[in-house]
Amino acid sequence: MVLGFGSLRAGDIASLLRRPPVLFAGSFLIVGGVIATNALYMQPRRHPAPLIITREAVHEPQPQSRRADDLVLAVQAALRRVGYYSGSLDGMAGPQTRAAILAFEAATNRPQTGVASLDLLASIDRAEANDMASLSKLAGTTGSLPSAEPTPLAPAPATPDPKVAAVQHALAISAYGPVEADGFFGPETEQAIVRFQRDHGLAPTGKISDGLMVELRAVGALEE
Repeated sequence: MVLGFGSLRAGDIASLLRRPPVLFAGSFLIVGGVIATNALYMQPRRHPAPLIITREAVHEPQPQSRRADDLVLAVQAALRRVGYYSGSLDGMAGPQTRAAILAFEAATNRPQTGVASLDLLASIDRAEANDMASLSKLAGTTGSLPSAEPTPLAPAPATPDPKVAAVQHALAISAYGPVEADGFFGPETEQAIVRFQRDHGLAPTGKISDGLMVELRAVGALEE
């Protein structure tokens, strides 16, 4: 006959406890309960390899390292040339770069974006070219540039310039030749640059500029 625990007398309980299987099972239940209580509620911090996962671990997003952007770097350099940017040329689109872009856009009646783009770079190059043209026109009228220091002419390079050679090669493979990649800047190179700049919306200065380098990379003609 099976009796419930409520109907057991003290003598019956003592008799049961004297039986090894019953004693072993009771001890196992007590030890197991203590271990489970300690593991679930009494640990000060999360175990590195828990047997029971009570909630999903929250992984904090790792900050990604920022990488310099060639277009942003070219815009920074161009804005510095026209007097709108005085920060470091780091290729990072930070608050100072954004403020300089917004100031230039406001001065030239462009939409306010604060974002570096090829169209913005071309606009800066055109503004720089227009300023130089205005100064040249004024110099032809007055005979001298206003408050400008005389600039000595740079001597012709005696050795090939690797940057000029790279641009010449990029223009040649883009069908803007005939240009020989000899590293010496001459009339053929200048004319090829002008044709490329006109076709790609850049100011036709005929000079090697940051905007030219960025656009040559964009079309895949110039390696990084």
